Amino acid sequence: MSSRSRQAARTRDKWREKVWYNIIAPDYFDNKPIGETPAGDPSLLVGRTVQPTLYDITGDFDKIHVKLTFKILEVSGQDAKTVFHGHEWSSDYLRGLVRRGTTRIDWIGPILTKDDFMMRISVIVFTNTRAKSSQKHSIRKAIEKVIKAHAKKHSFDELVQKVVLGDLSVEVYEKVKAIIPIRQCEIRKSKVLKAPEEVKARRARLRRGSGKKD
Repeated sequence: MSSRSRQAARTRDKWREKVWYNIIAPDYFDNKPIGETPAGDPSLLVGRTVQPTLYDITGDFDKIHVKLTFKILEVSGQDAKTVFHGHEWSSDYLRGLVRRGTTRIDWIGPILTKDDFMMRISVIVFTNTRAKSSQKHSIRKAIEKVIKAHAKKHSFDELVQKVVLGDLSVEVYEKVKAIIPIRQCEIRKSKVLKAPEEVKARRARLRRGSGKKD
């Protein structure tokens, strides 16, 4: 057998040794299966990311432009369990929302949930007419107030549902439309920046640096 044939045989053997694992969405997305992945060692799956669309979870084709990112947290049996890591609307879909004679207003900011998850949230607003500078400022302040108020009173799981499924953007819309008529308001992107243990460790470092005691 030639060296090339032996190498091909070894590759086939490695694939035969691999096991396929079901990738499962978190509880707050009803533990829906969102993909499959092979692995020879299940521990190597931990930390990998997978990017289904919201359509894959809800079955609503109108949500196919929303890409979700989940990170594999642990493997139990044949199931690779995940945690939400972020979401993003496709750039093509966002470009299709632009209209002449209107204004696009963005707000991007960090938030901290009730259970100490740090996230970055990006909100986009399209007005019906051109907005003045003062209106843009008021809109951004209104967005920040709504988003941070919800982050403060909701756990990570609860907030993720509100962000991804659109409930929070509806509340922002209702607040912003009092400033200027708007055509659309969406949370176009989110990302998990720090888990609670990282946030708490950072607080501890800051306390030590300032000389404060618990």
